[in-house]
Amino acid sequence: MRDQTNEREEDVLGPRHETTLRLGDRLFVRNANGNVRELRGYLHRRALTEELLDSGDFVKHPELTRFVGWGALDGKRVWRLEVDATGGEPETLWIDPANGLPLRLEYLDGDGPAYVDYADWRTIDGSAVPFRAVMTDGDHRFDTVQQTTSVTLDHPVDAAVFAPLVPRLLETDRVHTVPLIERDGHVGVTVRIANRDWFFLLDTGAQSILVDSAVLAAAGVSGEGAMEVRGAQRSGGLRTATLPSLAIDGATMTDVVVSSLDIGTLIGGAKIGGILGYPFFASATVEMDFAHHLLRFGAPGSFAPTGTRVDLDIDRELAEATFQLNGQLDAPFIVDTGNSEDMLLYRPFLEAHPGVVAATGTGSWNYGIGGSNATYRTSLDELRVASYQLYHRPVDVVLAQNGAFADRVDAGNVGLGVLRNFVATFDLANASMYLAPGAAFNDGAPHPATTSSR
Repeated sequence: MRDQTNEREEDVLGPRHETTLRLGDRLFVRNANGNVRELRGYLHRRALTEELLDSGDFVKHPELTRFVGWGALDGKRVWRLEVDATGGEPETLWIDPANGLPLRLEYLDGDGPAYVDYADWRTIDGSAVPFRAVMTDGDHRFDTVQQTTSVTLDHPVDAAVFAPLVPRLLETDRVHTVPLIERDGHVGVTVRIANRDWFFLLDTGAQSILVDSAVLAAAGVSGEGAMEVRGAQRSGGLRTATLPSLAIDGATMTDVVVSSLDIGTLIGGAKIGGILGYPFFASATVEMDFAHHLLRFGAPGSFAPTGTRVDLDIDRELAEATFQLNGQLDAPFIVDTGNSEDMLLYRPFLEAHPGVVAATGTGSWNYGIGGSNATYRTSLDELRVASYQLYHRPVDVVLAQNGAFADRVDAGNVGLGVLRNFVATFDLANASMYLAPGAAFNDGAPHPATTSSR
């Protein structure tokens, strides 16, 4: 539904229900768990380009459009026009030269291109409208098909449709302090589901809450659907379900939309019940004191974070921040409490910025959902995180060309090896993180030996 500069879209896919609300120049998204975020980063930049395309104004701005060659689609030879709004992200429109109608929209989605293929064009009150759209990343097992049944133009829209989105928050009346549990290099917390305690990893690098299939069985809940998961490898088998309740020290999340898969099978037999990702961190303020093994959390605003504030890009339901490498190169990273290492650098970033770290022959493996990836071990001379300089950080360069660790939006991950130097507070409801030096802070700089004489 659209009325001049205001627009609302509802996308429903089984238990997953996402609302997108545009109010003038501001864009908000509410996910299936009721977390509301205002897009300000990568997806906002993409939205600027999509608005330029949807309005048709790109034809008035040749400086924002360039011909990038011919393409072949469904047996047709088509134009490919790259459009990049001012301050936006480039997207490519595939156009049928016979009638001028778009056949495909191409954009970057993580580790590679994704597409929206348009078909069944019809004329409604003088406007051409595609009644069928297929969203795909090329693996057609997980395509999403949008079929339009009717279109109404030039009718008034009730102003209540554009009411601001209200977020769901963690249900609690206090601030909680519980043990931050260490297990196999990871950190997690005890979660209560179906009158049983489960160990869940705390993972700011996960876009959803994942549970092992055993958790669903204990709760008497069945998963549905078959979706793609991008971890160490792209793989299938992801199912969606709604848990009635999930509790941590009495603080609850109700009607929790989760993703389910055999986690132990996919990450090397790890004995975990699940992974608490973005929906948990977005519904609470979460402080992680790694040196003292304490987790403090409450509803957003329930306590004041300490330390230096770091702006986060949460558009992709990840904690993403810009850090500086070697005193000169600013780059976006996923702040990933689910990564037990110091840092990962992705192959596409290093191919674009050779020489950031030395190439070595020291082979290793990085493990994650879906399997493992070959890496090589090296080190970064200098990493600036907020106002803190860290030196000689171990780095694993991931050699994968697809999957989450071949992301082309971010340079890599900053993991627990770096974060353990701090008390880290995540306030994703306000797109921010706070870092204060922890009891075990070590900047990694070599310190000259001291001598004494009598």
